[in-house]
Amino acid sequence: MNSCLICGGIAENQYFLCKECAKFALICERRCPKCGNFTLNPNEPECFSCKGKKLHFDKIFSLFIYSGSISKLISEMKYGKVKSIAEILGRYLAENAPLELVEGRTVIFPPMRFWDKLLRSFNQAEIFADRLARRHCLRFDPKLLKKIRKTAHQAGLDYEERRENLKDAFALTRSVKGEKFLIVDDVCTTASTIEEIAKLLKKNGAVSVNGLTLARRTPYFS
Repeated sequence: MNSCLICGGIAENQYFLCKECAKFALICERRCPKCGNFTLNPNEPECFSCKGKKLHFDKIFSLFIYSGSISKLISEMKYGKVKSIAEILGRYLAENAPLELVEGRTVIFPPMRFWDKLLRSFNQAEIFADRLARRHCLRFDPKLLKKIRKTAHQAGLDYEERRENLKDAFALTRSVKGEKFLIVDDVCTTASTIEEIAKLLKKNGAVSVNGLTLARRTPYFS
């Protein structure tokens, strides 16, 4: 029987949360059809986050809203450097990913710079992507993307600042012409990382790019 990663109690219907702690894990149910962000009006073609923007990704899906139990676990995983949490969350993400989002795609993730990964000892997005590919028998290409320049930390930056920060930060190591991709990450804030990678992929001939994250940040929930 699994233990709750928050309180240590019995994880009943979840792999990682007990019944009480699961109450504070908010599922992202009202999604924008264009960018996948939480929205109060899911029937509208665009939300406040993507209105008027030209986007290169096709779809982004996030399981949870970044708040409560989920934000606590992600923070502990990343800043507490707890790899076991990444393994458990990655397995959960893989088992709950929509089939129509992932089928027939090459799975990739945003790479970290060598020293950043060395300091943490793992890249949680890489672990998530590996679990997803294994679960759905998809091609996993951990070396397709490389980060070619240092960027500032994204925390605290708005959409335009994030986009400028990531501009030309990634490069491809092989041809991607005619392929379909799935970019896997832990958190989506402004979608600037997924957008920058999708732009690079499509510029080089990729036909479709989806994104999948465990959580989505939204100003509606802090």
